Amino acid sequence: MFQEMATFAGTKFMRLSEFPELIGKWHSELNPITSSWQLESLVVDKCPSFINAIPSSLMLVLERMTSLQVHDCELLEEIFNLEGLEAVDCTQVLPQLQYLHLVNLPKLRQLWNRDLQGTMCFNSLGHLSLYKCSNLRHAFVPSMARCLPNLKKMEIKECDQMEGVIADEEGQGSTVEEITFPNLEWITLECLPNLTSFLSWKNHTLECPILSKLSIAHCPKMRSLTWQSSMEIDNGTPSLFTPQVQFPKLMSMDLSHMDNLSKIWIDTPQETLTFDCLWKVEVRNCKSLENLFPYWVATSLTQLGKLQVESCEIEEIVASGDDTPRSNTTQDLFPKLTSLVLHDMPRLKSFCPNLPLNLPLLKELRVTHCEKLSMLSFVASMNRWAQRDDQQDLSDQEAHSSFERDFPNLERLLLVNNNIQMIQDGNFSDDMFSKLKALTLACFHDKKAAFPSIFLLERFQNLQSLEVFCSSFEDLFPNEGLVEERKHPVLENLRELKLNKLHNLKCVWREDSLVSKILQSIETFEVWDCPLF
Repeated sequence: MFQEMATFAGTKFMRLSEFPELIGKWHSELNPITSSWQLESLVVDKCPSFINAIPSSLMLVLERMTSLQVHDCELLEEIFNLEGLEAVDCTQVLPQLQYLHLVNLPKLRQLWNRDLQGTMCFNSLGHLSLYKCSNLRHAFVPSMARCLPNLKKMEIKECDQMEGVIADEEGQGSTVEEITFPNLEWITLECLPNLTSFLSWKNHTLECPILSKLSIAHCPKMRSLTWQSSMEIDNGTPSLFTPQVQFPKLMSMDLSHMDNLSKIWIDTPQETLTFDCLWKVEVRNCKSLENLFPYWVATSLTQLGKLQVESCEIEEIVASGDDTPRSNTTQDLFPKLTSLVLHDMPRLKSFCPNLPLNLPLLKELRVTHCEKLSMLSFVASMNRWAQRDDQQDLSDQEAHSSFERDFPNLERLLLVNNNIQMIQDGNFSDDMFSKLKALTLACFHDKKAAFPSIFLLERFQNLQSLEVFCSSFEDLFPNEGLVEERKHPVLENLRELKLNKLHNLKCVWREDSLVSKILQSIETFEVWDCPLF
């Protein structure tokens, strides 16, 4: 076999399907040759008869291989055949393999077929991705996980039968398994309909000391990263994070379409459970979620910069009903928050009831389709705790002063129809939004809604970007009389105009109007999903 394959030993890239004469000889039982191949990247694809992808006889000659892709092999059950390698020095087996990508392998049961109890390690493997491996119930057992000391990125998608990422080790009984990925930075779990947890046994613990990004999407059965018995569940509701999971350097968390997720954090503080580095949180379409943060977590998120919550049934972002002991001294929540987006949460009543909130670094504020919490009522709720009884509303003057005080750096703002109506009906100063650079107008759904052009000109004197989104306007800037020569500072500064989902829009400005001359300074003009324009 190897003499016949000598002509391929010098190549650096090979796609096996392009060499049909090799497919039948790939698993020959001849002894391995002593010299190594120059192959750096191998694709094993469209090999319908293969049971494994890399036979043991080849694993000793692929010393330079850094990338292995295996896809579209319908009978493949395992990737590596380790039979006969028990006595081999582990540093000789695929020593430079960094990338392993497995795609569309419907019969795959395991990555390798022998438990060598840590005598063999894939020391260089940094990226592992599993996609459409529909028969794979687990990715690893604990001893396999220990063979991946330098794994940096783990990505698992559309593996329909996967129940847990790390399964129980046969014969371990009640032994506590401490599983550590010392260099893992990124975990992505997506479209795994039967996944219930990351760890599938109660005695497993997981530590990822430098993990920075966690993304979980479309895992409808998942409620926790760990297996939890009914006795261990916190207050009757399992939580995503438990003390058995340690991600002390987590910076970014993205959770979406997790239908069974009721709670992200446990209700009571744990010294070993810290999230001091968390910078970005995005949560979308988690319909069973009760709230986003218990109080003890909210007070610990001193580095949180971006928060986006969409399409959830929660009534409050920070829970008011937990039993966390509170200090007598006031502690500002989220002091480094720069972007806050709340969308499509009809039950949301409050951000953090009865708690102070001061956001001095906030630059972007977007509140849409939250019928019980408009942008201005959100601002009012921030100050009501400190200034007056809950049953009273802030006066217009107080709302104005609080807006300037609590959002001194706000640059991007989204306003919906009722926000503008409240501002127009109230006694607010014309320069209340004078520092804003970007404005989005959204959700003017009434078919008779008129574009608030005069409102814009009077209050947004330094506006550089304007986006009009999801509204029923037929005409923007309709009136010739809305501006006068030398009295149009807003439009003079405008450099960007974006129109999106304006299904009734017919006209933006009149060709011969003064507005059209002023808007000639626009540098970016984008139109999306405006069928009549």
